[in-house]
Amino acid sequence: MSVNIFRAELTFNRRSFLIWAGIIILMLAVYLPFFPYMDSPDYAKLLEGFPDSIKDAMNLSDITFSDINYYYADMVMQYILLLASIYAAMLAGCLISREADLNTAEFLFTRPITRNRIALSKATVLLLLVTLLWVVLYVVAVALGSLTAPGDFDVISQLLVHLSGLLATLATGGIAFAVAPFINTVQGTTSLGVGLGFGFFIIATLSKMTSKLAFLKYFNIYYYAGLREAVSREPFTAGLLVLLSVFLLGVALSIFFLNRKEFTG
Repeated sequence: MSVNIFRAELTFNRRSFLIWAGIIILMLAVYLPFFPYMDSPDYAKLLEGFPDSIKDAMNLSDITFSDINYYYADMVMQYILLLASIYAAMLAGCLISREADLNTAEFLFTRPITRNRIALSKATVLLLLVTLLWVVLYVVAVALGSLTAPGDFDVISQLLVHLSGLLATLATGGIAFAVAPFINTVQGTTSLGVGLGFGFFIIATLSKMTSKLAFLKYFNIYYYAGLREAVSREPFTAGLLVLLSVFLLGVALSIFFLNRKEFTG
């Protein structure tokens, strides 16, 4: 790994990190304190009128509105994971494709520093920023959850939920990292990030609506994250290992493709 490249990338991506962290924290601050208004008989009656397929697709259940931990894991986290995944994919893609877009690739990737070290430096930046994002989100969630439902917000189960979210986000970033060598513009990585984020979200929703589409769950990060299992303190260990493997494989593939890519001025 190159320390100089690592520091340069951290500095360059600091602003986007603060913006995305602010957006996600704002959404968390809006939805989590809303729980007391959801925990009412009126919402329970309203829920009874929804078809089971719709309730499954939207992660709606009786316990969702009666326990703040499940409300956070089922309702709030799906949108946090959506935004965090978009950010991670955009960041991962930008870390690689920005060089080609700014016409600095020929200089950077032909320096004495090997492409392996360059890619690993950028992957470390991705790992650090995404991890830092989830640490901040956990701290904010614990603070808001404790204020919203004092004594009820389980910090241990929510730690497992956020760990699951972290690995799911890294997996998305790993996929984008693997694809990035084929994209030569930052705008293209933006489209990639939005596509991956919403793509996984839509697939997760469709897989719960009907048994005919249930197989789709194996192609989305939400299933492997197992947020419902995590909040019950029974994390989906196999799924989390899959997510970690996807991230590592994505980094390895990115290095493989970068070593075979020709950069011209």
